[in-house]
Amino acid sequence: MLQRMTQRISQSYGLSARHQLMRLEGKCLIDDSYSSEETLSMAMNIIVPYAREQLSLTGWSLEIASSISLFECQTAFHKVGGPPPDEKNKKYYFKTDAPILMATRGDECCILSMIEDKVQGSNDTRFKQGLSRQSTGNAIERAAKNMRAAEMRTCSQEFFPYILFASGCDFHRTETISKRIDIMNYGFPPHYMEVTPASTGESVAAEIDGILSSVSVKKIVGKSIANVFIKAHKWDEMDHGASNWTVEDRVKIIRTVIDRSIESLPK
Repeated sequence: MLQRMTQRISQSYGLSARHQLMRLEGKCLIDDSYSSEETLSMAMNIIVPYAREQLSLTGWSLEIASSISLFECQTAFHKVGGPPPDEKNKKYYFKTDAPILMATRGDECCILSMIEDKVQGSNDTRFKQGLSRQSTGNAIERAAKNMRAAEMRTCSQEFFPYILFASGCDFHRTETISKRIDIMNYGFPPHYMEVTPASTGESVAAEIDGILSSVSVKKIVGKSIANVFIKAHKWDEMDHGASNWTVEDRVKIIRTVIDRSIESLPK
């Protein structure tokens, strides 16, 4: 019985088996009961049918990939002057945190969205435990690898639909860690949202709505600029997980990028 229930939840929400069992046993991973991985999976279950429906109005179809090989990236880059692809690289892949959505029409194929998700920061937990503050981590630097792989794959597109979600106390404006994102993103600052003790669900939603109008997937001077969204809280003001992205947050943002990407498809 438990296994069948787990399978049904997996089919509906794309949750990992470990998280499913914890949910069924009445356990919570974090205060809001959703891990970052889960909220992204649940958001994509809303986004996929939305993207399919929107594409059907344009004559394009939706395809979904879990990963893209280095060979495929090299093949795309070679068409615009990059080095010849190496057959051996068919076995090396890069994989984003959400399924890769692609628009296809005949022999044409354009990437609609690639999504990376990073949560970073433990000083809020250490503060609650009465422990000393540690320096911020450098895990975010690994995002540059996938970002540049995505740039290779989309080099012949006029748009770059790459989304990087970042959350946690390490990304608060008083820290310097987010500047590493600026460096890997050609100096362009991220879309930043701060959660404070005075924040409410309504105020955060309004802030996100205000940001959406500035979202663009167009390349700038030939450079692929990712849309980076940071949601952060201060380590000594709020609990761990206070700035986690919600399903609603993610759906709004991803849907906007999908819309911009569809608008940019070849006519």
